[in-house]
Amino acid sequence: MLNRIIRKIVPQNNKVLLQEKIEELEKLRKQTSEIAIYGSPTEGNWLGVANASISLFPKYSYEFPQWYSHPVFKDKELAIWINKLNELNFEKITISGFAFFFFEIINRLTPNSNLEVIYHGTWSEMHERDKQVWMKNLFDNTRIGKIKKIGFVKTGMAETVEKLFGFSCFHSPLPPPIIPNGIQKLELDRTKIHIGVFGADTFNKNLHNQVVHALLIENSIIHVLDKSIFTYLNMDHRIIEHGKNLPKEIFLGILASMDLNLYMSYSESWGLVAYESEAMGIETIGINEIDYFQIISTKLG
Repeated sequence: MLNRIIRKIVPQNNKVLLQEKIEELEKLRKQTSEIAIYGSPTEGNWLGVANASISLFPKYSYEFPQWYSHPVFKDKELAIWINKLNELNFEKITISGFAFFFFEIINRLTPNSNLEVIYHGTWSEMHERDKQVWMKNLFDNTRIGKIKKIGFVKTGMAETVEKLFGFSCFHSPLPPPIIPNGIQKLELDRTKIHIGVFGADTFNKNLHNQVVHALLIENSIIHVLDKSIFTYLNMDHRIIEHGKNLPKEIFLGILASMDLNLYMSYSESWGLVAYESEAMGIETIGINEIDYFQIISTKLG
């Protein structure tokens, strides 16, 4: 039912889109024997996973059309796409990031498919029942051999899952970000302190804590993607909005224009924004990568 509603809301020509995505599959197979599939972003949703997947697999990443975490293709179109994927016989298929409907793709892959999955999240996300069901399905499919290996972006998770369940796992850290030449910085009033808080409006990103406390800094101007969520503060004169879904180079230019960037989320698989900021020489206050297994083991002696 939900997918039918989505298909009515989202403008699309599935016949044309399906043909385009099949042609992309065929072109990619002529160039390489591997494919890394990730879901297309919707506004800020999945954007981090998409960027991370492209950086992990720059030569063979493939964007699968979705709206938020739901497939754009109807069942018949999805079946045609999966049949083509099987027909092309990639030597290795990686799914980077994982919406629940990807299990349907896994179930229809040929039994001898060399399939790996990379999880970009953290254990802290398992407080959501849907994520618990998702993770159980991931483990079940690995246990019966449909998924050959599980990769994790988060430090320590591969070792934890391998030790607990005996699965073949690997750590897949993101490579250093590539910063294009000629990034255009903003012309800002340099008598002010410019602080960037560029995260999605979700609970774990902790935006309100960061914006409120950044406002306590005397003479500060706070830069955000969407300031409408901060109207209750009545501080529009000190909060600058830059808009969502910015082209990558424009966003990097904004990020590089700050005196300081904040990325103090409650849970983070990597923190690509912080990584990019540091790569451009702008200090960032963010979270630390925590290997809980190592810390607990050390404390226990």
